Amino acid sequence: MMFQWPLVSPDTLLQAYQDVEDPLYVAEKDNRYHTFRRVLRELGPAQNRTLLDVGAYCGYFLDVAREAGFRPEGLELSRWAAGNARSLGFTVHGLPLRELAAKGLQYDVVTLWDVVEHFADPREELKAALKLVRPGGRIYLSTIDAGSLLARLMGGQWPWLMDMHLFYFGRRTLAMMLEEVGFRVTDVRTYTHIISADYLLRKVGASFTPSAPVLELVRRGVPSNWSIPFNLGDNMLMAAERPL
Repeated sequence: MMFQWPLVSPDTLLQAYQDVEDPLYVAEKDNRYHTFRRVLRELGPAQNRTLLDVGAYCGYFLDVAREAGFRPEGLELSRWAAGNARSLGFTVHGLPLRELAAKGLQYDVVTLWDVVEHFADPREELKAALKLVRPGGRIYLSTIDAGSLLARLMGGQWPWLMDMHLFYFGRRTLAMMLEEVGFRVTDVRTYTHIISADYLLRKVGASFTPSAPVLELVRRGVPSNWSIPFNLGDNMLMAAERPL
């Protein structure tokens, strides 16, 4: 497990998240939908279950969940992203997870896609998530895997080492934390993102600068809308349930 030090203050972090705008995320909209439709299979039949997507961003997973028959709501701190999600007709809570949990709301399913690494205090946030899951309900998380072979081989060149990522879990450490706060881990596996060829080549070029000129030439010759399932084993999906 790794983490940034020193951490920024909670107030500074909250302000930063509220101010986030990311047009590139919208540019990858179609592939986000492909990714979410793929991962939705892990949640099982919708059966009109309630769902809270923490870090719902522009609401794309909410849209996929609604299509499948869930009754989804979101939590999103970015004012820009929450506005996009609300424009799709969703209830989106714009307050921190712990404040929402204090309201006594509960859901059958809670999801956190690429979110837990952004928490300044993951244990306290997961305690709040436990309160939001009904007894017998489930939580699903995806995050980068700092214990993966790729992360260990690349060391300081691992492209997921970013200022925006505050905590880096391995499978064992994330499972331990979920168990400590009261969940029971039921499944762990790798997580696949669907991304465009253009996005992939840009990311690789940024991580391996000596190869950037060659990759730029390749990028110009590859259709930018090509969709690629991307899984190098350094992203994980973890499922857990709240015991009855």
